[in-house]
Amino acid sequence: MELTITDFSQFKKLVKVKKPELENAIKIYLDSGGILRISISDKNTWPKLLYPSKKRLIRMIEERSKILDELLAQQDFWKRQLNEAKHYEIKLFFKKFKEPIYWKQIAKMVFDSEYRKDALKVKLPAKLVADERWKAMVKMFVENEDYRKQLCMAFEHSPAYKRSKKLAKYADQIREFRIEECTKKLDELNRKISEQKLAI
Repeated sequence: MELTITDFSQFKKLVKVKKPELENAIKIYLDSGGILRISISDKNTWPKLLYPSKKRLIRMIEERSKILDELLAQQDFWKRQLNEAKHYEIKLFFKKFKEPIYWKQIAKMVFDSEYRKDALKVKLPAKLVADERWKAMVKMFVENEDYRKQLCMAFEHSPAYKRSKKLAKYADQIREFRIEECTKKLDELNRKISEQKLAI
């Protein structure tokens, strides 16, 4: 007789013979919402799979496993990105000590009162000397008086700094944005991985 099956427990009631690999594939397939069409003669004989075929069934499971592996690899990548964004400040704190320009700025803070006044005015983020994106700006601030005075003037009068008197505001915003984006990406991947695990 030919039967349509939508539930694995229904299949187990009808088929008593054991074929672990195929049974597992059928369970996965049915648990993910699949429909099985079989031809069965008795409980102790393995049924003929009419839909999907044995080959198709195993291929579907392999495809889903491959998708899951790809999602897990993406999840690892975004976890590393999130971890890096969260620990950005700590990383910069230690890296800055290797930068000669950092020590030059410390010396100027101690011995040059005019420089100290400008640096305090703009809240110079000297730790950013360890970040390649900001290193040139900090270096120019420390070494070039004209640049420093222009930056101080812009800082005092520009609408961009009116709300936040902090030169590193943009760096902070980038970090917050990265944390937010990584978290969103991980939430989306976690949902997809859960779906795939239910389907496998």
